[in-house]
Amino acid sequence: METDRKRALRQAKELLCLKIWENCRNELFTRFPLYPAALGGLRFQAGKDTGSWGTDGDSVYYSPEYVMDCYRESPVRVKAAYLHMVLHCLFLHITEEPDKDIPLWNLACDMAVEMAAARMAGAVYPLAPEARDCMACLQGTPASAENLYHMLQKEVFPWPAEALRTAFMRDDHHFWIQKADPSRLEAVKHKWEKITAYTSQNVRGMSKRAGSRKGDRSDCVERLHKGKYDYRSFLKRFAVPREEVELDTESFDYIFYHYGMEHYGNMPLIEPLEYKEGHKLEELVIAIDTSGSCSREMVQRFLEETYTILSEKENFFQKMKVFIIQCDCYIQDVAVVTSRETWKNYRDHIRIQGRGGTDFRPVFNYVEQLKKQKEIRNLKALIYFTDGDGIYPRVKPDYEAAFVFLREESLKQQMLPAWAAKLILEGGSHEH
Repeated sequence: METDRKRALRQAKELLCLKIWENCRNELFTRFPLYPAALGGLRFQAGKDTGSWGTDGDSVYYSPEYVMDCYRESPVRVKAAYLHMVLHCLFLHITEEPDKDIPLWNLACDMAVEMAAARMAGAVYPLAPEARDCMACLQGTPASAENLYHMLQKEVFPWPAEALRTAFMRDDHHFWIQKADPSRLEAVKHKWEKITAYTSQNVRGMSKRAGSRKGDRSDCVERLHKGKYDYRSFLKRFAVPREEVELDTESFDYIFYHYGMEHYGNMPLIEPLEYKEGHKLEELVIAIDTSGSCSREMVQRFLEETYTILSEKENFFQKMKVFIIQCDCYIQDVAVVTSRETWKNYRDHIRIQGRGGTDFRPVFNYVEQLKKQKEIRNLKALIYFTDGDGIYPRVKPDYEAAFVFLREESLKQQMLPAWAAKLILEGGSHEH
């Protein structure tokens, strides 16, 4: 049993640690003024089964003795650890459920955030010598956790995995969200998706106001908005509630139902509802850049990826409306897909039309015409597949717009408006 003296000592340690964490966070606020939501997104809680520190996306759990020892040795070490954990949250590493070698995936995540932190903070960031050498090896290679994981699998690096863990590891990952609590997983993921979008928009806006080319720090934040290339999570943000005629087997009591079937001769006491409410997409615009820079193979790859998601029952109503618009600098073709069958027919017989220059504005103007004509009534999202080399609209539409790029090419994509989402499909892995 804890004595009064031990309790007072424990509380004094926790209060001191709280001041240490808050001091580190305040210094990071000063160093990175465009990151207020991210740096302020975690609470601090002592104990909870760790000998060091780690986060679950809501709190940083820590050992008071470990924090005090580290701070006494080097305050920068504690500050770097907090930035490291915040970046894990921004990259959504804490909510990932990878079908991978977990120790190797954890190492890839640590490598990704340490390299990002070093790019943001520059030479003052306390990166281990092996880690800096590793960064030098990767110049020009996207340093996402997914890419790093595949490189670790292939043993590309001249150091063994254990040496890399020593160089890159800063926190305890066992607090990361597990499948056992799906509602909490979704809540934490939604929280950090919003913070990531806000942070990325802050940095893009500052870069444009400065009137100069983005450097390493803003380039790093572009990567914050990437994560997995997952249309599913992107599109679900714009789902709307509506009832459909469908047997709802979850909205009545099975006990009374079976009682009637057994005692009254196949006469259920309660019939299941025929109308079932769901949150799904009912309208969507997909625009395809058909200028000379986008090959037929690229377009087919994009359409195949999109169809995989749209063909899943939970994502769209039985009666859906998808406008597929081909455009270079003019509208070249418009197809309206209202069912899986019409989509499949379009996909199998698609003919790319255009091959001129690229102007994104005609698609947005055409969508406005469709809305005025009541052809579109409840549009939530527009997805535009392109290489990014074109003229963007100046005014934000009243729906979400995402530009999907095959790869990261900052020179072409630096004019992307701050209001638009940026999705990347890079190499063999899928990134957002």
